[in-house]
Amino acid sequence: MTKQINISILYDQLLIAEGFKAILSNVNGLHVSKLTENNAKYNQSINPLEIDLFIIELSDISKQNIEYVNCLRESFPNQKTLVVSGSLTRELLEYLISIVNGYMLRTCSSEKLILAIHEIIENDNFLCSQLIPILFDNNHKNGFNIDLTKREKEILSLLYTTNHNSEIAEILNISQTTVRTHLKNIRHKSGNKNEVQMMRYACNKNLLKENCIPLCPNCRFYYKKNGK
Repeated sequence: MTKQINISILYDQLLIAEGFKAILSNVNGLHVSKLTENNAKYNQSINPLEIDLFIIELSDISKQNIEYVNCLRESFPNQKTLVVSGSLTRELLEYLISIVNGYMLRTCSSEKLILAIHEIIENDNFLCSQLIPILFDNNHKNGFNIDLTKREKEILSLLYTTNHNSEIAEILNISQTTVRTHLKNIRHKSGNKNEVQMMRYACNKNLLKENCIPLCPNCRFYYKKNGK
């Protein structure tokens, strides 16, 4: 039996929060436990044992709201977070997805909201495909280079086009332990670069497989050139 996902919706706009609840209440396996206005004082009454995921609806991405999200993450480090708001700059988007598990636009469909919840619970991250062009804006080139071996480049390319280390190991005919060692070396060489920067680096350096367009609609979802 699939474990029920308990969700708490934190909102700026009650109407939108009620819409989310109405949608999710009709989905098997999802339970919205409560709606709470965005306020650090109100959040003190939340029992973390009753929550798997916070959906945080923000009217805009302001400095104050980012500080609020940071505060929430510090208060509930074991709960996953999905932020829903409007479009934003590349710099703000990069920062936000480094502190939350997912980000999507209010203009996304109800199906995308449900997909986001499951992706975050199962894989820890989700990014609305409409935001990918912001991250991969060709006017913003990576200002760094990493001295990777041929094998490390293969590992890095597969990291963003497969679901598990076991798949990488099978494709390259190596052990999962060896895969983990290569990933550790890549992270050591990349220093403090976050996953978004590394993903953009792999795309800009054309490290992805030849049958893939180097603009991923999500880290682990990619388009093939033949459209399939």
